[in-house]
Amino acid sequence: MARALSSYAAYLFDVDGTLVHHHHAIPGAAEALQALKAAGKDVRAVTNNSSLGQHALAERFRRFGLPLEDHEVFSALVATARHVAQEQPGACVHVFGNPGLRSECERFGLRVTDAVDADYVVVGNHRGITYEKLTIAMRALLRGARFVTVNMDRTYVGADGDLVPGCGVFAAALERAVGRPPDVIVGKPSITLLCEAADSVGQPADQCLYVGDNPEADVGGAHAAGMHALLVLTGVASSADESVDDPPEHILPSVADLRSMFGSPSAS
Repeated sequence: MARALSSYAAYLFDVDGTLVHHHHAIPGAAEALQALKAAGKDVRAVTNNSSLGQHALAERFRRFGLPLEDHEVFSALVATARHVAQEQPGACVHVFGNPGLRSECERFGLRVTDAVDADYVVVGNHRGITYEKLTIAMRALLRGARFVTVNMDRTYVGADGDLVPGCGVFAAALERAVGRPPDVIVGKPSITLLCEAADSVGQPADQCLYVGDNPEADVGGAHAAGMHALLVLTGVASSADESVDDPPEHILPSVADLRSMFGSPSAS
């Protein structure tokens, strides 16, 4: 028997393609989050974003009208820097990614270098990629640096509403070049980030519903973590048929459709 969508204690949301498109919230997303909170449900945003830190992400969401506090945002970028800092405090890190990843590594006390001699190569989405930068990261890995990637997303929804290359494209290029896969994948579908978010609300995985638009990263990640999944069709997936290999427990056209299951935010 199918479980009711309203029966979970906590609702964990992917962000890009689920709650927001690049420059605006998805219509009805803010009202859905408000309705969940009014119903006493825990809400978290859990994103594979590999460019922005926690506060910057939360500020961005609030500008879009989404009722999310800093502590309700879980970022794969932050979790990656934290992982390396816990594994080897003060490590020398070569960052192959956008400036936000570099800043977060520095915030966790890691020593960032542009040279090939490094303890780690940390890979994120890289809009400023050049052949020279790819070569330096490759050589650092060939010299034995530990290979850590924020996520393995192949694509995500870009500023123009169409798909653009994700972090996984850059990690895959380096994997091909050095002949070995990443030692650590922090973001979805790895369970690390989802488990952190579940722990933050004090709920077991089976009481959490993960909501996302990507059948591979979101549905696969939820199931790997022991959670049920709700697939929305506002991002990577535009049809329920795209999730046949690992079907979600629930499918909705949009997160906005959650609102009707909990009443309007202003309802008593």
